[in-house]
Amino acid sequence: MAMIVQLHEGVVIKKFEIDKPTLRIGRDPDCDIYIDDGVVSTQHAVIEVKKSSKPKGSPEYYLKDLESTNSTFVNGKKITSIKLEHNDIIRVGWNNFKFVEQTKKDPDKTSKIHKSWIPGVYYTKDE
Repeated sequence: MAMIVQLHEGVVIKKFEIDKPTLRIGRDPDCDIYIDDGVVSTQHAVIEVKKSSKPKGSPEYYLKDLESTNSTFVNGKKITSIKLEHNDIIRVGWNNFKFVEQTKKDPDKTSKIHKSWIPGVYYTKDE
């Protein structure tokens, strides 16, 4: 399962699980991710879940811009359609979201800080 997390100044403020074949993003209150922002189109973008092309592979997630007025961006680049990868940053209007593939990393897990041998230098590492 994957999710989209809404960010504000780098802090997660809302989580949206991708638990159905399509997830609609837009200013229409009926959208799965409703954004009350005048620069967001009524039907701005959609995330589609597709079966993996690999046997026993995990689902693949695609973001498609629905010909919105102000476009959709992934990692700062304007897109029409793109396969999402873990940690991609999606921008819709002035709103930023991060795509998190839970099989890759648990978004609720806190990273442990480790002290290096260099005085004052600390780091984190994936386990």
